[in-house]
Parts: sequence; structure tokens; C-alpha cells
Amino acid sequence: MSMISSTTGTTFEAGFFLVDDERCTRQSMTIAANHAQRVTRNGRTIVPMGAVIPANGATAKGILYEDVDVTDGAAAGSVVTEGTVYGDRLPAALAEAAATALTQIRVIATSPTVTRPAAFDVEG
Repeated sequence: MSMISSTTGTTFEAGFFLVDDERCTRQSMTIAANHAQRVTRNGRTIVPMGAVIPANGATAKGILYEDVDVTDGAAAGSVVTEGTVYGDRLPAALAEAAATALTQIRVIATSPTVTRPAAFDVEG
């Protein structure tokens, strides 16, 4: 499943917040249906990719790799437990207590800016 930005409508692939998708460790965990960061999208209840699991605080175990639909109750999800993430790509700021608890996750505050080359004028 991919994440859709509520402000721009842009679609992001799973793990969009990771610096390197191949240099991370993920673990399957149960995602609670009443998670604090859940949102409603197209009539479904979703815990969005980048949400801190189980909560954004001292109990943090990891960061959700992809959106998880919890409309029908708790569901399994892939959670990043080790790796490097861009803090500005998470749906909510990482609480200080969560950052302390996530000892195997390194947070880089901002993702790099990508400068695109100017379009070429093609004479024809």
C-alpha cells in the first residue's frame, strides 16, 4: 500500500521515509486499531506509514514501514526497528521519548533537496 499526502495528493511508496530501504531491519508487529495516528481515508481507518509503533513515546519499538488498514480491528504490519530515517518525512514529529527509546534508529532531520535540471529547448 502507498501513502497519499493529504495536502498535495502525492502518492509515496512504502518506506518513503527511509534513507536506504535495503539497510534496515523490519519486524512484523500487531498494529492497534485505536492507534493515536490513525486517519480515515476513503471510508477506511488507516495507520499511516511512518507512524511510531506502538506509540510516539517511551514505549516506541519502531516505525511503520507501510500503511496498515485497521478498519476491521488490529492488523499485522511491517515495522522498521533498525535503520536511518528522514524526520521530515514522518507524518508526525518524533517525540523526544520515542527518539530515546528507538536506539537502533538514526534520524536525519531533513531529506535532501533534489535540484532538477532546466528543460532543454528543442528547436525543430
